[in-house]
Amino acid sequence: MARFDDEVDPSLTWDVVRWIRDGTKLPLFLKGILSSGDAALAIEHGASGIIVSNHGGRQLDTTPAAVEVLDEIRKTVRSLNPAFPVYIDGGIRRGTDVFKAIALGADGVLVGRPCIYGLAVDGYPGVARVLTILKEEFVQTMQLAGCRSLAEIEPEMVRWVDEVREHRRAS
Repeated sequence: MARFDDEVDPSLTWDVVRWIRDGTKLPLFLKGILSSGDAALAIEHGASGIIVSNHGGRQLDTTPAAVEVLDEIRKTVRSLNPAFPVYIDGGIRRGTDVFKAIALGADGVLVGRPCIYGLAVDGYPGVARVLTILKEEFVQTMQLAGCRSLAEIEPEMVRWVDEVREHRRAS
């Protein structure tokens, strides 16, 4: 753990968020939120929105995937401020992933890694193609789920693997 001593500033507190907020008119989104408590603190300290993310989960092997905590965070955020934006970053590779994220409460998704892959393959046209594929897959998933609008996507449309396995065992 000593190797991170020079990378983490122990003086950083939630008060820094308020200080940044007071110093700019730009939107201030906090990335790396993985708990309802931190989501509530982000609202309390003046963030404009949050990005649910575990930053790739590379620091701790027991860190939950962002999608695993999204629904819980959404419930907390909506109870405190229904208009507060919640985005998710991590694991979005297909249109079905976008659908699941929206169903579990995300207002939007970040797709940096897929865009980097597209950029590496074909520059700007590669990025455009990645985004087109994601959109087409997302629209198709909505159609297959019977959703004509984003408002019709519901959390109940997502089943966790353990729930599906339990249902199969009970059948």
